[in-house]
Amino acid sequence: MDRTEKGQFVAKHKLREHQDLYNDYGGWVETNREKSTTIERLKAGVKAWLWWCENNDVDPLSVDTTDIRTYIVDIRSQYADTTLTRQIASVSKYYQYLENDPRTGVNYEDNPVAPISLPKDYGVKETSEYVRVLHREGRNDIIALPKKTIEKMFKPSAIPGKNPATRTRNELIVRLAWQTACRADELSRMRTRKIDWNERDIEIRSSKLDPEDHPDLYYRHVWWEPDLDLLMRRWVDSHRAQFSTYADNSPYLFLSTHGENLKPSTISRIIKEAANNAGIQEPLLQDAEGGVKQWLVTAHRLRHSRISHLANEVDDFKLHFLRMMAGHANFDTTLGYVESNWESARSGYHSALRNT
Repeated sequence: MDRTEKGQFVAKHKLREHQDLYNDYGGWVETNREKSTTIERLKAGVKAWLWWCENNDVDPLSVDTTDIRTYIVDIRSQYADTTLTRQIASVSKYYQYLENDPRTGVNYEDNPVAPISLPKDYGVKETSEYVRVLHREGRNDIIALPKKTIEKMFKPSAIPGKNPATRTRNELIVRLAWQTACRADELSRMRTRKIDWNERDIEIRSSKLDPEDHPDLYYRHVWWEPDLDLLMRRWVDSHRAQFSTYADNSPYLFLSTHGENLKPSTISRIIKEAANNAGIQEPLLQDAEGGVKQWLVTAHRLRHSRISHLANEVDDFKLHFLRMMAGHANFDTTLGYVESNWESARSGYHSALRNT
């Protein structure tokens, strides 16, 4: 699917010959998938494939792996690795549908996509390295980007802002959002008097939990790393006061030039702009008007990415501590971020018992 310079989707894939095939598949997807974002993505991927078949005189009901490979080569330069992986996964899902649903009347014994490895055959980054989809009931499309990708947003060239004070504020927003795994609303309500500089600790109020149901987590603590000390001090001790006339009377850490605190929507926009400037932003879904419905990098996805990183890449941070920091009402929510890695489990077992 083509996109404009503004990231808008262009209605390029208008089907002629294969509209009925698309309609049949769309009906099957809508019946067998509950989440609207998954439905839209699967249908869009198959529509693009059927459109390609139309324009290359390929019968989608009699293709082999060679045809799929030709398709990949044709679209390889059009998409980032994440989107390409999803496109080909959608095509694979289409042939699983043809193979397993007897109502199609098509006898497909082998999925033509199955022999293909995007990382090995085409140099596409491993999905596990670039995007982690956390498979847990009701949360099948939570995407977490790895640390090395997120860190591209911290470069000076990625930080939005027209003057030094604005860029200091915006850099701190992006980096603190990552390190604390806070939601945009929680970042907007951080208060300077709740900062413990010696412990690198900030007490915040949850934007999700009820104080009667979760009194131990309604107010929780989040932390930053030593490499953020200088930026924190630069903003709080210097640039914050210069930035806004509201600074003297505002209790909030982040403020604007026309208000005592920054709106969550503004924080979300800053994070999206930084991702775009860093070259890691891309639209995932379109709305009915052809605009962008969902971006890859958002404030909430930064939160998911940090929780996933702490759960899977940081050995000494215990899961019950992570649950407290993330403000999860249920421990099962935190467990949902843990990847099943038997090699790591075996190594961890022997390491833990070696000195007992």
